[in-house]
Amino acid sequence: MSIIKKLAKLFGVAMLLSSGASAMSGSVPHVLLHCDAKQQAPLCAALAQALTAELPQHRLTVSADVGGGADLIVRYVEKHREADWQSGYLTWHSDDGRDGVGPVIEYSVMDRLLEPKDLVPFALQLVRSSELPL
Repeated sequence: MSIIKKLAKLFGVAMLLSSGASAMSGSVPHVLLHCDAKQQAPLCAALAQALTAELPQHRLTVSADVGGGADLIVRYVEKHREADWQSGYLTWHSDDGRDGVGPVIEYSVMDRLLEPKDLVPFALQLVRSSELPL
């Protein structure tokens, strides 16, 4: 199975889990991850996984388009990317008008190329250090 198909499957499972949690509870905060899955598929999947893990009581959707209705919109901004090194930060906008920018986080490996599984700890650090208003 190709890496893109594996990522798509993982991403689909994360979406189903987050959708199921929101259906079982009444009114839960809605987080929209604004992500271009075509350009950043591995990172989008890792960020969805990190947001779901860190905000389990929230409903998460991922979209390349920013639409209304989300309590919080989160977006990854890439600063640098190479085969063994990546850096970037999260920006966020809440429905009450507050905006924020997280710190730039860098992640690298020395003895090989970055793999999609390497992006999960990177994504977790991005989410944890960004002080999202939830």
